[in-house]
Amino acid sequence: MEIDRWPISGRRQLVQAFRPGERPENEAPFRTLRSHGWATAGVSVVTRNERRASGRLTLFSVLNVDAARLAREGAHRAAATLAKAAATIEAGEEFLRLKKLLSGHLMKDVSAALEGSAPEAKWPELHDLLRLIARRTKASRTRRSPPTSFFEVVTGKISEAQAGFLVLTGESGRRTAVPRWLAHSAYRVNVGDCLALVTEKLASQQMVINAVPGIEVGRASAEFSPFGRHAPVHTLTRADAKQLSGAPAPLKVLVPVAIGA
Repeated sequence: MEIDRWPISGRRQLVQAFRPGERPENEAPFRTLRSHGWATAGVSVVTRNERRASGRLTLFSVLNVDAARLAREGAHRAAATLAKAAATIEAGEEFLRLKKLLSGHLMKDVSAALEGSAPEAKWPELHDLLRLIARRTKASRTRRSPPTSFFEVVTGKISEAQAGFLVLTGESGRRTAVPRWLAHSAYRVNVGDCLALVTEKLASQQMVINAVPGIEVGRASAEFSPFGRHAPVHTLTRADAKQLSGAPAPLKVLVPVAIGA
């Protein structure tokens, strides 16, 4: 199980990472990020309403959000390096395919893709593309992100649901209780959903926790086991053989019968 953060972001997340509490529509913080090379220009997507253009949304690689955090803490060189990596991802084939896929859709559909609320069952090709982008993003972040002490990211799957909270289980088995309302803000409230928690230290006595959508980037075939354990699927233990042995239940076939008047 490999889980990472949702690989695309909007300008609002960049602005709030750089200036927590700032109104997202303010231009000054974003202009500052751009003028110093701490953020990319993003990729613009034109939305449509019926047959006419209705608006425009800009997609960013989520690496821009990390770059904005680094810039806020004064790690300007590291922020610029990460922004360059974001530009490379945004210029890549997968991101261009994403732009083509989203262009021409309704504003609400593109917004749902951006914020992570578009169900995979309804838009599987979107999630397939985002997994490819997430893999590139994770590899790039691993190579270029410096160790930081002011923010931490915990990713995992929701493994348990209680009345007021959910349990997030990470790849290492670490379990974290997450308030239901916090998970709801990231559109992840069901068992099996992927979720990421970003904890930021803003001051010596100030901390904020944000929930963001997660996405599974590992290959499903590498983790599949019909016996619910990590083992090659062609290997059977005695316990497996015992579980599979025995007389099968009789097969029942229901056949509809027309009853005449």
